[in-house]
Amino acid sequence: MSPTRPILREILAKSTRYLTEKNVDSPRLSAELVIAHALGLNRLDLFLDLDKPLSESELARIRPILARRGTGEPMAYILGRREFYGLDFHVTPEVLIPRPDTELGVELVLKLFDPGQTFCFADVGTGSGALCAILLKLFPQARAVATDISFGALNVATGNLRRHGVDQRCVRTRGDLLRHVKGRSLDLIVANLPYIGEKEAESLSKEVVGFEPHLALFGGLEGDELFPPLLWDAQEVLVNGGVVLLEVGTNQAKNLCDRIAGMSPRWTDIAIHRDLAGHERYAQARLRW
Repeated sequence: MSPTRPILREILAKSTRYLTEKNVDSPRLSAELVIAHALGLNRLDLFLDLDKPLSESELARIRPILARRGTGEPMAYILGRREFYGLDFHVTPEVLIPRPDTELGVELVLKLFDPGQTFCFADVGTGSGALCAILLKLFPQARAVATDISFGALNVATGNLRRHGVDQRCVRTRGDLLRHVKGRSLDLIVANLPYIGEKEAESLSKEVVGFEPHLALFGGLEGDELFPPLLWDAQEVLVNGGVVLLEVGTNQAKNLCDRIAGMSPRWTDIAIHRDLAGHERYAQARLRW
């Protein structure tokens, strides 16, 4: 008599216990995603067939992926994708995983420009290119410059921009902030710069500090060291009335806005925007000259 094959429900429970013991984030959800990915299913399929017996070949596909998740490797890297503003984006360890917090930036741009408006923007520290691609999809007359200091990140961004059919309206360039952009050509600058302080590294989740690129996480000892040089660059490339939107970390917004105000009287309409969780997430300013 052949041995009884384990059913999906049992494997899901065992996988959840394993990931719980490994102290990974969201062990139940992770187990569902791992198993669904390994079996080529979506999560709904799992719950429609929980009594399905699994073959040894199916178990063999689950085990290595479960082991990767057990190390703390983020699900986005295991799956190779992450949803952002309703679209799927390819992600690799070369780029920061797109966060829902950053979606506030999209909402702010929608308040600044009409959908059919023609304008040019820069996405500084583009990473996966998710923010840039979404803005180009929402504003079909817009054009963009996507910059990053990492060749690997730019390769990922290029693939995502092509995937969503907007690469022809975006110049990708490797560079340090905006020093390689010449002339007053930008109506908008959006930037999700590294803003975590190096002194905060020990307080971060192992899934973040252990796997996501440090170049995209840490902005110096305090975390806010990249904002002033970017703002100096912005003063040289924004058109009259151009806007800068900077994603910021915890307790950085007020100090940054004070620094912007003290930098030049040309900076006006300085404001702080909170995300859905109530955290100060974006600093905004308009340049007049």
